[in-house]
Amino acid sequence: MQPDILDFTIKLLSKCIPVKVRKFKKSTLELLRTEEYSDFSSMINYYLTKCLKAYLNQCKDSVITNIITPFNTQYYTLCISEDRDEHLMIGPFLENPITGNLVYEIISKLQLSLDYAAKLKLYYQSVPSIHAAEIFEILYTINEYITGNSTPPKINNLDFSILSKNDSSYEIFTEDMNRTSMYKILDERYIVENKLLSYITKGDINRAQAHFEKYNSNIIEISNSSDSIRDVKNLLLSGNTLFRKASHMGGVPPIYLDELSRKWAKKIEQAPSFEVLDTFPSEMVRSYCLLTKKHSLSQFSSTVKSTLTFINLNLSSNLSVKRVANEIGLSPDHLTRLFKKETGMNIITYINKKRIDTSLELLKTTDLSIAEIGDLIGLNNTSYFYTLFKKETGMSPKQYRNSLSSK
Repeated sequence: MQPDILDFTIKLLSKCIPVKVRKFKKSTLELLRTEEYSDFSSMINYYLTKCLKAYLNQCKDSVITNIITPFNTQYYTLCISEDRDEHLMIGPFLENPITGNLVYEIISKLQLSLDYAAKLKLYYQSVPSIHAAEIFEILYTINEYITGNSTPPKINNLDFSILSKNDSSYEIFTEDMNRTSMYKILDERYIVENKLLSYITKGDINRAQAHFEKYNSNIIEISNSSDSIRDVKNLLLSGNTLFRKASHMGGVPPIYLDELSRKWAKKIEQAPSFEVLDTFPSEMVRSYCLLTKKHSLSQFSSTVKSTLTFINLNLSSNLSVKRVANEIGLSPDHLTRLFKKETGMNIITYINKKRIDTSLELLKTTDLSIAEIGDLIGLNNTSYFYTLFKKETGMSPKQYRNSLSSK
C-alpha cells in the first residue's frame, strides 16, 4: 500500500472513530528496549511493545489480529505486507469497563506498586469504549481495498490478559470448545454473509430471503452476548454498510445507495426497542435487493451508465438528446448509436418511459395533483403528459389513480 494512501487512511479514521490509529514497523520496534520501565507511561508502552513483538513473530499478510494486553485493553492489527514491513494498529480500546477490583487484581498479578492504582484508574477512564466488531469491520474493508479480495481475512487472537479465567469480564475471551467465541462467530458470519451479499448484488430477492434465516441466526448469537441495545444497533449499522457495498457491486449508482443507506441508518438509530430492531434485518435485505433490481447498471458500458444516471437524476428538467450528449461529452449521433445498441431503445424513448414509470410511482404513493406530478417529471404540458401516459398504460393518469382507490 503506498505510504500516502496509508497516511490518508489513518488520518481519515482518526477523525471518524474515537480510537487511536497508527502504523508501525518491525524494524522500528526491534530497536526498542523491553527490559525495564521508569514511569507509568513507559510501563504501558513496555507491555504493549512485548505484545507487538509477539504479534510480529507470527503475523501474515491480510491477517487481522486481536491483541488483549495484560491490562485487558485491546488492539486490532492488520498485517498489510510482511515483506514491506507495513502494519496498521487500532487501539487501545475497551469493550467492558475495568472496575476497582480488577485494577487491584492486575496490580497484584503484575507485582506493581500500589502507587499505580490511581494512575491505572485514570488511564482506564481515558481509554475509549467501542465494540470490537466495529474495529474488525474497518480493518476488513481496508484489507479488501488493499488486496482487491472480498474473501473475509483470517482472524488471529493473541491473549495476554492476566485476569482470572472465572472473572465475568473475561468471559468473552475464553476459548471453550463447548461454546463459540466471538471471533469464531465473526469468522463464520462472514462466510455465510458472502452468499447473502452475492444475492443482493444480483437483486435476487427470493434466494436472499431464503438464505436469510441462516444469516439471521448469526446475528442473534452475537447480539445475545450483550444486553445492550447499542450493540445490536452497531451490528445492524455494520449490516447496512455491507448491504450497501453489495448493491454497489451490483451496479447501483451511489446516489441511490446513499439515499437508502441514510434511511436505514436513521431508522436504526431511532429504534426504541429490541422488538423493533428484530424486524429490520429482513426488511433491509429486501430493500437492497429491490434497489439492485431496479437501478443496477452493471450490464452497461461506463458511457451508457453515465447517460442513464444523468437522465434519471434530471427527469424534471428539459432533456434533449443534444443536452444529454453535451453532458456526456459525445456527439448526439455517436451517443444515440451507442445507447440504442446497449439498451435496445433510443434516448427519447427511454426518457419518456422513465418519466411515465416515475409518474406511476407518484400516483400510487402521493396525493400530488396530476399537474404537479407532470412538473416533477419534466412534462409540464398536461396534454402531452396525458398522451404519453395513455400510450404507455392504456388509460389516463386520472383513470389510473381512480383504479387504485377502487382496489
